[in-house]
Amino acid sequence: MHARTGRLQVSPERIDEIVGVMQEDQVALFHGQHGYRGFTGLADRTSGAVMGISFWETEDDLRAAEELGREARRRVMDAGGGQGEPVVERWEVVFDEMV
Repeated sequence: MHARTGRLQVSPERIDEIVGVMQEDQVALFHGQHGYRGFTGLADRTSGAVMGISFWETEDDLRAAEELGREARRRVMDAGGGQGEPVVERWEVVFDEMV
C-alpha cells in the first residue's frame, strides 16, 4: 500500500471548517478512484497545522490521483485561510495497525 501526506498551515479558529471540507468534499473526490483505500485527517487545534493522509493500493494508483490531491489541498487551503505552500510527501506503507 502507498500513502500521500499533505501538511498545511491554516487559521486555528477554522479547524472545524477544515474538518468539514475533509470529510465531505475531499474524501468525495477520491471515492471511486482506482486503488483508493482510505483517508485520515489530523489537526493541531492550537497551531493550526493540519495533515491529510490518503491511502492507495499501489504507487501507480497514488500517482494517477495526483491532480485530485492538488484539488483537495486547494479546497482545504481556501476553507482554512491557508498560509504558505503545502508540504506533500509520498510513502510506501510498510506497517499499519488499527485496533
